[in-house]
Order: sequence, then C-alpha cells, then structure tokens
Amino acid sequence: MLFCDLNEEDFEINEEFVDKGVIYKRIKLKNKGIRCLKCGTYTTSIKEYKTKRIIHNIYHHENCKIIYLQRRFICPICGSTRMEDNPFTSDNNKISDKTILNILETLKRYNVPFKQACEMYGLSTRGIIKIFDKYVNIPRQPLTRIICLDEIYFSRSRKKKYVLVIINFMNRAVLDILKDRDKSTLSSYLRKLDFKEKDRVEYVGIDMNDNYRDIASIYFRNACIVADSFHVLRHVHDALDNVRKRIMKRYEDNKRSDEYYMLKYRDELLYEKDPLSAEHRKVKRNHHFHYDLSEFELLQMMLKIDSQLKEGYELYHQYIRFNDTDYTNSIDTINDLNEIINDYKISMIKEFMDLANTLNNWKAEIANSFIKFRGIRVSNGPIEGRNSMIKKILRIANGYTNFRRFRNRVMYCLNRYSNHSFKK
Repeated sequence: MLFCDLNEEDFEINEEFVDKGVIYKRIKLKNKGIRCLKCGTYTTSIKEYKTKRIIHNIYHHENCKIIYLQRRFICPICGSTRMEDNPFTSDNNKISDKTILNILETLKRYNVPFKQACEMYGLSTRGIIKIFDKYVNIPRQPLTRIICLDEIYFSRSRKKKYVLVIINFMNRAVLDILKDRDKSTLSSYLRKLDFKEKDRVEYVGIDMNDNYRDIASIYFRNACIVADSFHVLRHVHDALDNVRKRIMKRYEDNKRSDEYYMLKYRDELLYEKDPLSAEHRKVKRNHHFHYDLSEFELLQMMLKIDSQLKEGYELYHQYIRFNDTDYTNSIDTINDLNEIINDYKISMIKEFMDLANTLNNWKAEIANSFIKFRGIRVSNGPIEGRNSMIKKILRIANGYTNFRRFRNRVMYCLNRYSNHSFKK
C-alpha cells in the first residue's frame, strides 16, 4: 500500500487487519518532534493522540482505510499546542491525497462517468462530484489563428437546449464552451476579449448560421469567414433527398411496387460518387426483382422513375464535383459556383431553386472554404470530431444538469494539457 513518500523506518506502528471486507491500516509515525509556532521551541512532548480515519482507496474496487494516530504536541515553554503534520491528507480531508489524485486521473478519461468512478473508489456519487468540482476548473483558452464555431445539443430540460463550442482548428483543443448559442451571448463573450487577441484570428469556420456570420464579421476584423463544406454538402444532399421523398409519396399506396422499393430502400445509390466502379457493376441476385442485377443497372432504373429525380441527381453530382476540385484561383471558384447557382435556379425543381438562394447568400463564405492553410482546407471537420466525443460524454453520463460541471468535464477530458488544481 502506497503512503506518499514515507519509508518503513518512518513508522512506529504499521499494522494491517481486515474487518467486514474493509482493509484497515493502523498507523503511528515515529516521534520526530515539532517546532512551536509561537516561541520557536523544539519539542517532542505529547499532549494527546487524535484518531483519524482516512479513506485510502487507491486500488479499484478495494475498500481501504487508514487509522492514523496523530499526535498533538505541547510546548513546554509557552504551553501552546500543535498537531503533527499529516502526510496522508491535505486541507484536513477525510480522503487521502493519493486517493484524490487517482480519482482525478480516472475522471480524465472521457468514458468514465461519475457513477462508475464512485463504484471504483467506494465513495458516493456526491463525494466524487465534490472532488471534481473542487479541483477541476478549467479556464478558457486563448483564441488561435483558426477557430471553428458550432453548436451541440445539451439538454432537453433547459429552455436553451444548445451550447456553443469553440475549437482550435489545428490541434482540436476545446478553447471554450458557451452556455447557449444566442447571438447576444456570443457577442457579450467576444466583447470582453482583448482586441489584440481577436485580431490574431485569421480564419473563422462556421456552419451556415447567419448569427455566427454577423458576429464574426463584427469582432474578427482581420479574419476570413469560412462556411464549413460539410454543412454545405448537407444542404445539397437534403435537396436531392427531399426530391426523392416527394416522388416516393406517390407510391405509398402500393408499397410492393418497384418504384417504392427503389426509392425507399436503395436510395443510397443516388449519392454514390462513382456508380461506374467495378464494385457497382458486379451482377448479383436481387431479392425484390428475383433476377440478377448490378447496382449500376438498379440506379439507372431508379432515375427513369421521374425526370426531376434524374435532373436532381445530376445537379447534386455537379456540386460534388465542384466541391472536390482543387482550386488555386478564387475567381475560378466564384465563376464555377455562379454556374451551379444559375443551373439550380433554372432547373424548375423547387428544392434546388430554394437551395440556389441559400448558396447565393453564402457565396463568399463557400468560396473561402477552398482556401488552404498549410495544405489543408479550413473546415469544421475538427469540431465535428470533437462534437462526437462531447456527445459520448453526455450519453455515458446520462446527461448533465450543471452546465459549469459539464464544461469543465469536457475541457478536462478532451484537452491534453488541461489539468486539475490539486496540490499536495
């Protein structure tokens, strides 16, 4: 059993016994005396002993306690008393420092909720949370050259159900988490920051949220605002998907029909980048049609269901090709994007005509998404990865009701260099 930096010769009594499944360690240290704080006299005179029971669960699922016989010294000159230094606990805790350190180290793992930690260390959930709240209070991190903003669903029990996450694009560190995504909250937060810090920001990655764009244009004077390509692609995907759903509704009365089967259960073929690949040309038995069929042939059959579906399919892949192009000239980017917007407008397909307005509204920010920093396109990709980790923290814990605790847990777990404040 580990006892700080104590050696065998430091103990006068060091006995171990087991009672009702609990391992007890009865300890008395050797009398090394103490110096009086009032008169400076060195004394080894003992007035009394005080028995302290200290939780020392340093091993998982093992209940251990220290029975520490702590001396109270008395000064023979001035009569003042002073307790022997306690090497096991700080701040007069009933839990050993080693146990607290182990708990904090365990809670650094994102996949260990408070309830599991309490089972591991034989403490109550409230006790584990109390330790975490006392020693983990992560300050916000300074803004970096490239930041990404995105919201994440936090709790259905709150009036404002989303929180805002700020991520460093380069190393994926969580710079801060705001209590909600309101324009006023973000504005108030950025208003308090130093101008020099905000002016260091060169790129701001956002989803297609007008509030984020407005705030970024006001507070980041030197920054290029970038619309996340993932969110743009999601809008394009949704446009084609809504066309598919609209056409599929015509066949809902006959769900055994070939049209309903293809639109309902094989819709993933519409989004394949390379339908002519060898994999998609492989012929295999189709359980619905009861004959051999390749996925490419099935796609062609699906596109013949409706002319708008075929045109929507072509418009969707037009944007996919545009997004995959490695542009080096912003003029070419804008020209090609303008062509796509124009094709969407004249398509006479409502879903793509509406999308044309959205793309036109975000034209500059979409074009900026092709700018590369150190050979990488700026996007919200890092924040999406972090968001998935944050969602896991929420799910494993079955949600949080305390926003401050949630923020500290996320920044403590996901930021490599974030640490607790416990000092022995």
